[in-house]
Amino acid sequence: MSKRQYTRTEVKELLGALERQCREASKLAQLAEHEASKHSFGAYRDFRDKVGEFQALVILIEQRLRNLVDARSDDLRDQFEKLDMVMLALLVRASMRFFFVLSANPILPMGAREIFVAELRSLHDAAEKLKRPNYVGKLGPELDRDLETASLILEEIIDKAPSLLNFRGVPVSGE
Repeated sequence: MSKRQYTRTEVKELLGALERQCREASKLAQLAEHEASKHSFGAYRDFRDKVGEFQALVILIEQRLRNLVDARSDDLRDQFEKLDMVMLALLVRASMRFFFVLSANPILPMGAREIFVAELRSLHDAAEKLKRPNYVGKLGPELDRDLETASLILEEIIDKAPSLLNFRGVPVSGE
């Protein structure tokens, strides 16, 4: 069974959708920061859902770039990586700002546990992506600092409310 081949036009259409997702996510990130001061995770969930849609498109585009009919794909790959890096930077900075605002709140809203578990994974994934050879150094050292800051703020919030995360029963390596 041979793999399906994709045309440049198909990839360009998906890149256009990826760019729209990025713009929409940017607007949602701003709203999420504002809503965090009101003890609400709703806007942040909307932002994270948009990031999830973006990430699903990333998977589709990566697969299509690997199976492109046209051997010439550098321009498409460059456009793809630029959009992916923009979203990565947006995700890290939005997380940092959201957690900073949230850390000032003495009371955490309902749904905080689910958000924190997802965010720990997301920040880890962002850090791993920043280590890829085609991403290293392209976003600047300030993004690495923002990622570290977001992680520290998240850890501080979790320390304030340790009962939010119950990892009892989760196997530890070596057990």
